[in-house]
Amino acid sequence: MALVKGVRRSPDHQGDGPMTALRRVAAVLLAAAIPIVVGSTGMAGAVPAKQAAVPALVGTDYDGNGRTDVALTGVPGWNTLPTAFSNGNGSFNVTNSRVGDFATWAASPGVTVLTGDFNGDGKTDVALTGVAGWNTLPIATSNGNGDYTVSNAFIGDFATWAATPGVKAVTGDFNGDGRTDIALTGGSGWNTLPVALSNGNGSFSVTNTYIGDFAAWSATGAHVVTGDFNGDGRTDIALTGTAGWNTLPTAFSNGNGSFSVTNNYVGDFAAWAATGARVLTGDFNGDGKTDVALTGTSGWNTLPIATSNGNGSYTVSNSYIGDFAAWAATGARVVTGDFNGDGRTDVALTGTAGWNTLPTAFSSGNGSFSVTNNYVGDFAAWAATGARVIVGDFNGDRRSDIALTGTPGWNTLPVAFSNGNGSYSVTNTYIGDFATWAATPGALVPTTPANSAR
Repeated sequence: MALVKGVRRSPDHQGDGPMTALRRVAAVLLAAAIPIVVGSTGMAGAVPAKQAAVPALVGTDYDGNGRTDVALTGVPGWNTLPTAFSNGNGSFNVTNSRVGDFATWAASPGVTVLTGDFNGDGKTDVALTGVAGWNTLPIATSNGNGDYTVSNAFIGDFATWAATPGVKAVTGDFNGDGRTDIALTGGSGWNTLPVALSNGNGSFSVTNTYIGDFAAWSATGAHVVTGDFNGDGRTDIALTGTAGWNTLPTAFSNGNGSFSVTNNYVGDFAAWAATGARVLTGDFNGDGKTDVALTGTSGWNTLPIATSNGNGSYTVSNSYIGDFAAWAATGARVVTGDFNGDGRTDVALTGTAGWNTLPTAFSSGNGSFSVTNNYVGDFAAWAATGARVIVGDFNGDRRSDIALTGTPGWNTLPVAFSNGNGSYSVTNTYIGDFATWAATPGALVPTTPANSAR
């Protein structure tokens, strides 16, 4: 863009998988490097360590200054990890430091790029897993200045399990120690939930605890979502979206690699989640516990929310939201964030051709939303070019903003800064080669899954 201006059977009744094989604990270390892009684009995104239930503000903060940054990786032939550090005013300071083999590894077939704070220093790091034949877990630990220290610690069977067909790698702070960990689920025949708990130095301690039917349920094609569903500071895992279910299974982390599973009735919510709806997580009522919401199904005029009660049960609301529900079903990118800084998760839409507005649904905290639909001019058209949509706090004002990148021909990085009332202030600052690199086939933009959309 040359300087653009301008009711049903419960999963309780599904059988246990036959596999009990995974039972080792592994943890040691090793080293490596690569360029990255984070987003919900086939990569598992990180749940930041110490993350509260609201999933939108921190995003990827590679220098720990409270502003969201953007990094790129995954392109064959790269040996660097380009990073654009936000200056807080719509401009970015770009670095392109060498990470050697890590960049090559990030371009491996089947790789999953994960982000998180793996050493607990407040800066976002990048990890890789999911490649057949690996027995290590490479991490590029951010030094905060665009440089990364690469480790490549031995992790034994965990690396093999991560490459199993159907397995989803998710990140979170499963033991509440302030460092990001990695969990695996979705393998056919599994009856355990492997977790790699970060030791903070590039190595991990692996657990592989029995979790019974939950492992089989996660292999049904269910949406696997993470959050702190009981507000205890540890990441939990929930499942939804499988046809025939009328429950919402939740695995609460005990902090030691084991989980306590509930499978409570949520009635029609489970059926609605199986319609192809977009499954969203966030703290929609601001009580410190993660909730689950649904949108994007044609014909809806409501936005269903399953509000967590903290014990595995959920209170379901299904409030009228008018045209917003229809707009979400147009193929728009649905993103979540705290767009007015009130501590409750909101929902925004962008990316539909012909739009010149940015619809935002602000949570009222009781299952209802106040919808705005303010003009954002060219930003709406740019979002409809196939650009990656990234949510984060790019100016550090505790409100979520929206940025775009990845469209061929661009040399800028547009940002829509939230004013907190449904309006946005748009910048479109020159960023040179970084914009070209972001549009390179195979480039990945690492972000949290809740904070980005393709």
